[in-house]
Amino acid sequence: MIWRLCAFYLLTLSFSSFSVSAQSASEDSILYKSAIAHTLDVYYRQVGDQSSIYNGRLYVGYGFSFKAGSPFFLTSEFHPDSLVYDGIKFDNIPLLFNDQMEVLITRDQGYWVQLVNERLSSFTILNHHFIRLVVDSLNRELSGTGFYELLYQGHSAVLKKTIKKIKEELSSSEGILRSIDQTDHYYIRMGKAYFPIRSKREILNIFSDHRKEIQQFMRKNKLKFRKDKANTLIRVTAYYDQITK
Repeated sequence: MIWRLCAFYLLTLSFSSFSVSAQSASEDSILYKSAIAHTLDVYYRQVGDQSSIYNGRLYVGYGFSFKAGSPFFLTSEFHPDSLVYDGIKFDNIPLLFNDQMEVLITRDQGYWVQLVNERLSSFTILNHHFIRLVVDSLNRELSGTGFYELLYQGHSAVLKKTIKKIKEELSSSEGILRSIDQTDHYYIRMGKAYFPIRSKREILNIFSDHRKEIQQFMRKNKLKFRKDKANTLIRVTAYYDQITK
């Protein structure tokens, strides 16, 4: 693994010095991106994988099983997908997302590697796209720094945050039984602000400048927030973006 990482960093020297000699910011940006693409192409052909992401720590898991629920998102099997790590996009990487621990896992030579969250800006698993958000003074309403599923992206956006907690129950015959308790939190982003959505009223308050149109749209399409939160938020937000273009 070490020799592959060294190969990657040696190759990056070819474009790091190259970009410095560009004559303008625009030319520099174009030439820099071209150099990156060429260097990565050479690197992938030589080493046959995306070895620069394998710099996290070993994933150790739990050491026990769960009676109900799963700590993993959708599947406990690795699936080839994409991620953006250190600002570089990698495709066809075996990925597994533990959304209870909130860590993204890959596999290298039989080892399970837990990637560094701070270096991971986004990833996709089974057509579900996640982005990493950092809580600051502008988005204190979020559940916390971490990975949020991007359900819809337009002028506005809809995000989902899943929080999984481990519940323990003592059984006289089986010992400690563990299960996953899951809660989902939804947000609408407008501009740079994030708004938590817990009811239909909060949806209408956010889109108050077109309140009547939103109400009519929800009635016409039989959208019920309590029964179908994700679909309702996606369709209503997309409709709001459409009528406010």
